[in-house]
Amino acid sequence: MPYDTPAAPPPRRPFVLTGRMVAAMLVLFFGVIVSVNATIMTVALRTMPGVETRSAYEDSQHFNAEIARQHERDARGWSAAATLSREGEGAALSVTLADRLKQPLAGFTTTARLRHPATSARDHDLALTEPAPGRYEARFDHIESGSWILELRARRGEEVVFQSRSRVALGEK
Repeated sequence: MPYDTPAAPPPRRPFVLTGRMVAAMLVLFFGVIVSVNATIMTVALRTMPGVETRSAYEDSQHFNAEIARQHERDARGWSAAATLSREGEGAALSVTLADRLKQPLAGFTTTARLRHPATSARDHDLALTEPAPGRYEARFDHIESGSWILELRARRGEEVVFQSRSRVALGEK
């Protein structure tokens, strides 16, 4: 039985790196980087545009009045204690207003805004009820867990007599 040796493979051309190949690699490399950066920046700006106020100039015009209001609040010795607790899918916000002698402050029209730290799309505006003197409450049907910024306002008539801003946290379900 004759034995035939297989034919030798044809010789390969040696790899030659050309200028066009280097240029194409550079364009592809930087094209990928630019497209990924553009995608990440677009997603970031859609979820958190970074805008805290519509007009910084207009807000600055009310700055001194706001500082004076805070000094009045501090001089009165009024304080607010807030808790946010989970109730099924929703939650309950409970706020207690007290004077410097820890006596309840009753009879106010109280509103609150729960602001999400990352986006205003998740903010909640609330009107609180007063089931007991100095105790104000509101309930949510659905709210995400996490840290929130509570902005509280108590009014007597049209005058804002108490305003505070604090952090509250809501645990998982």
